[in-house]
Amino acid sequence: MKIQHLIYGIILSSFASVAIAAPTIEYIECLGSDQQHHFVLVAPVQNEQTIKLMYFPYLKPISLHYIKTENIEMAEDRPYEQHLFFNERNSQRNTGQYEIILQGARIYAVIYTAKQSGAITTYQNYLADEQKQKVNQTLIARKLQCI
Repeated sequence: MKIQHLIYGIILSSFASVAIAAPTIEYIECLGSDQQHHFVLVAPVQNEQTIKLMYFPYLKPISLHYIKTENIEMAEDRPYEQHLFFNERNSQRNTGQYEIILQGARIYAVIYTAKQSGAITTYQNYLADEQKQKVNQTLIARKLQCI
């Protein structure tokens, strides 16, 4: 009987280790723009000074370097609205600036300003459920999912 319990324990612990080792999905905000056909995927990583940002369908991480954070009080007893500013770097040169606006854990907008032309692109439209499902089919292979 003790040996049988021992065998069951070993089997159960092996299943538990497989479940623990399963890859985790990283949830990201997916925001579209009225001005562009592509959209951004953005998520804070560990702290406010590190942001993961990619464009869909390219999925190549953008090199960002933190500049500053501005906190704006919205209403009493509400979380501050944070504006995070990052320089975009390409081949060791600044090529633009991103402003990422969030409140609490929710990202509301990404504003990109191209350095050379001064053109501004605002990404603030959440994807419709149908579009989100289609995008998630591509993202799941990279362990990413739009929320």
